[in-house]
Amino acid sequence: MLTTRRYLLSIVFILLLISSIFSQIGSSGFIERRTIKIAFIWQKWDTLDFIAPINMKIYKHILKEAEKRYHVKFKIYEFWDNWRSGDIQNGKLRKLGIDVVVGPGGIGGWNSPREYRLEIKKFVREGGGFYGICGDSTFGSLGVIHLPLGYKIPLKRIIGSWSFTPMLGLANVYTDASVFRHLVKHPLFFGKLDFLRIVKKLPLSRAAIRIKRSLLRIQEPYEGDRVRVMLGNAPLVDGPWLFRLFMPRVFDVAVFVGSDKPYDKSIRGKKAIVASTYGFGRVVLSVVHPELTIGNKKAHDIFVRNILWLAKALPTV
Repeated sequence: MLTTRRYLLSIVFILLLISSIFSQIGSSGFIERRTIKIAFIWQKWDTLDFIAPINMKIYKHILKEAEKRYHVKFKIYEFWDNWRSGDIQNGKLRKLGIDVVVGPGGIGGWNSPREYRLEIKKFVREGGGFYGICGDSTFGSLGVIHLPLGYKIPLKRIIGSWSFTPMLGLANVYTDASVFRHLVKHPLFFGKLDFLRIVKKLPLSRAAIRIKRSLLRIQEPYEGDRVRVMLGNAPLVDGPWLFRLFMPRVFDVAVFVGSDKPYDKSIRGKKAIVASTYGFGRVVLSVVHPELTIGNKKAHDIFVRNILWLAKALPTV
């Protein structure tokens, strides 16, 4: 009797396995590729987002090249919002079934409308992925610490507000603004042009990051490697210890082991890329720009693997 029951259970298991395989096979007879929907989010109030058309071509090229390598298909959307309405505020994240939101950088998240933030937080909490790059790594964090004295004057000139609006708080980390102290020596005279001069140095910058070993294995092929990437925002540091009691663990994906202008050596040893969870969703915050590191295939693959992990589509072998 026991042998018969085991035999029947074995048959059921095999049938379920076969069923799961055939469910992935389309009418052509081949296993269908999963389609991953990615929304790159831009803000009309962000003066840096004029670069969007050029950057979108780069993202599309990198992701197109990765489709065959990872046996997926990327469907890419370009979302725009103004202060009172737009794609995110009108609920397109849910309507279109987006898998991953990519905040590609800029300063729009530092001063944003409440409804905009709530929509993104709800999206991640319900299972979506958020990839905050450069300035959007701050947007996904708890906020900014160690700001230079008198920072409100240049902040007003740069983002149009005397203070930051609340950040998304998706991961227990802060942006460490102490690296800006040598760049903003005279806040009273620091204006938007000075800020743009700093930003202008980023595309040619290259600093080494070391890919850390972690339980998440997001960058498994590169763990232990040094990779030179384009710089972006100030580094991330740990959030309050007490927050660990109720916020998910933050994993270091990469840390700085090198530096380059416009920053000084104080960035070394600090967090360059981190990953965590929020509700049922996943979060990656990247200070650096691996996706914009021209000619570096390894850096581009780091970008792609971050997206795949956020979409819960990263191969496990």
